[in-house]
Amino acid sequence: MIIGVFAIVGLVALWCGASLAFNVRGIAVARAEAVRQRNGMRLDAVYSGGRWARPGYYRLLGAVLMLAGAVIVIAAYALWHLG
Repeated sequence: MIIGVFAIVGLVALWCGASLAFNVRGIAVARAEAVRQRNGMRLDAVYSGGRWARPGYYRLLGAVLMLAGAVIVIAAYALWHLG
């Protein structure tokens, strides 16, 4: 039972990390569009504040999440072999 939970959590973390790391432009564009719509900004206006995370942060976050998922999947494999 616990091995299955480890495997599922690890695979979900791998999938979420990969989608976060490789979809940086989609995340940034969607967030910028939401901010523009919420604030009623013009489309050609540039937001220069530091409130929102940069795309590099999302890549790093995705890579760390993928690494954590891989560690969890390896732990599930080790638990499965240990019995």
